[in-house]
Amino acid sequence: MPPYVGSGWAAVHHTHNLDPLLLAVWLLPLAGALALWAFGPQLRRGAGVLGTAVVFVCFALTLFDVRGAFGSPASGVGIGNAVPLVSWLPGFDFGLLWDPLALLWTLVITGVGGLIHLYSIGYMAGDKAQARFFAYLNFFVFAMLTLVLSDNFVGLLVGWGLVGLASYFLIGFWFYKPSAVAAARKAFVINVAGDVGLMFAIFVMFAATGSTTYADVFSHAGTLPQGVILTICIALFIACAAKSAQLPLHTWLPDAMEGPTPVSALIHAATMVTAGVYLIARCAPLWDASPDARALVGTIGALTALTGALLAIAQWDIKRILAYSTMSQIGYMIMGVGVGAYQAGILHFYAHAFFKALLFLGAGLVIHELGDEQDVRKMGGLRTRTPIAFIAMAIGTLAIIGFPGFSGFYSKDAVIYGVLERGYPALYAIAVITAGITGYYMFRMIFVTFYGRYRGDVPDAELGLAGRPPASAHGHHGAPRWLMEAPVIVLMVPSVIAGYVSIGGAGSLWMRYFKADFASQPLPAPPPPFSELASTLLVFAIVAAGVAVAYLRYGTAAAKEGAVARLRTEAARIPQPFVRAFYFDDLIDAVAVRPARALGNAFSRFVDPHVIDAGVTDVARIAGRLGRELRGIQTGLVRAYAFVVVGGAVVFIAYFALLRLPR
Repeated sequence: MPPYVGSGWAAVHHTHNLDPLLLAVWLLPLAGALALWAFGPQLRRGAGVLGTAVVFVCFALTLFDVRGAFGSPASGVGIGNAVPLVSWLPGFDFGLLWDPLALLWTLVITGVGGLIHLYSIGYMAGDKAQARFFAYLNFFVFAMLTLVLSDNFVGLLVGWGLVGLASYFLIGFWFYKPSAVAAARKAFVINVAGDVGLMFAIFVMFAATGSTTYADVFSHAGTLPQGVILTICIALFIACAAKSAQLPLHTWLPDAMEGPTPVSALIHAATMVTAGVYLIARCAPLWDASPDARALVGTIGALTALTGALLAIAQWDIKRILAYSTMSQIGYMIMGVGVGAYQAGILHFYAHAFFKALLFLGAGLVIHELGDEQDVRKMGGLRTRTPIAFIAMAIGTLAIIGFPGFSGFYSKDAVIYGVLERGYPALYAIAVITAGITGYYMFRMIFVTFYGRYRGDVPDAELGLAGRPPASAHGHHGAPRWLMEAPVIVLMVPSVIAGYVSIGGAGSLWMRYFKADFASQPLPAPPPPFSELASTLLVFAIVAAGVAVAYLRYGTAAAKEGAVARLRTEAARIPQPFVRAFYFDDLIDAVAVRPARALGNAFSRFVDPHVIDAGVTDVARIAGRLGRELRGIQTGLVRAYAFVVVGGAVVFIAYFALLRLPR
């Protein structure tokens, strides 16, 4: 069958020489996790140092192995090397794929992940379970690397499931908090639903192509029936929606804020929620072959971006504001890669990894300073008290709203205009409106948190917070502040300049980097009605309007003076649909949770005791009765046994004699 045109997948260069650097990058985090699990109590404070060093070593080894990601010079295709590891059954070969896409994700996972590890040494200082925490972090990194380095869908599924397991460990790290346990369980269950979608897609792929390796599956993309391609893409997207918090499987993401702040930064910035973006980009040949799949995924991504932005408006918890902003920004990425603007969607992932990590770690500095207080209504005036956090979150905010000169300006505008170029004007309009809402809720957070007077000493009743459970410290205070501030300062730089790699349009470093992975294809729509510059000006005007509204409501002198009364009034006036997060949890509860519980109760009350247990009990009862009956012939007397033997022999002789009588 002819290979997929426009992608180098069918021409992947297979090498039987193991790449020791690549293997080390993949396996070192697992070794670190095992060492921390085994010897963590003896290491004590050294656990954080070991866990952090492992990830930074992986980052350094990745830099040393950059050339390997661009394939054999003799191949001339710029495709990375596939390194076979295990051949199990026909069509089930396991190996690692080292190409530009895997390289980019690996650099972000180990680079940003290493900084978050370093930050965690300070943030978790004093916690009695530091070794366990860093073991979980290392295991999370290993799981994500397994996902992005696999050269086949089964290996990807293994990494996919391990990431869900690691997130369960980390979100529920403070297991003595019922809310953390509930959030971890919720995230795990929803992600398992996504795992089922991925497994179904693999079954369909194997039935259609006889293989599960990327190269084999993608080489058939141009010849499979449209119905089969669409089915595969929908099943894959179910997995993406669960892992990357897309509608309607997004509800676990805000609840995941129950974990420690470094966990929030790791999950939201560099790893778990970007897995869906990676999967669609990796499966570009499948999406390119299905216009219906592109329209479906692009629409869900746009609606997710809008929904996340709207819900962020109604949040007061600083981490939940950022959580919903992540949901919104991932929606942008999914929309971009979904409609075929792969380079733009991946660029937004790349920029977002830096500025979202910066925002979460900056929020962590604030939370740490205030003794685990997370409600922005109990903050205010912190820009002088926590200057590093203020600068960090200001830079992160300017990046996420797409202010000119910051990384998000290049990546978000590329996604928005890429959607228009590919013939989706409705999605373009949603993306532009969402950009304006982003400007509003992010500057709302900045003004309420860092300006005005400090409200931490204002009684809860005056702020409308009566009955709120008090913030509880988790024993991570007293560490040197530089351990937390240094990673934040480092992240400020790429949060500004990361987008510069795309300057120059089609001839930019970014476009040349992905030239072999995403070959230029004719745009499937007429030219856009206006230029990219006009689009950029329009988006900037909408964003400026959102920022202006936030300033008028929270940033003026009068607004800051009456902040207490305003915040109390606003909390009481938030519409119920926003408070209930548009009833998605209620919908899932009605459609899935309650029926599952009812079925479980039915089994526990009737099927289990009256069918399963009854069957087992009856077998035991019959065996016991037979034993009692047979026990009667066990007298211990030789004459009795002799009588049984003789009687049995007589019966056998009579039986065979009667059978042979002439008839």
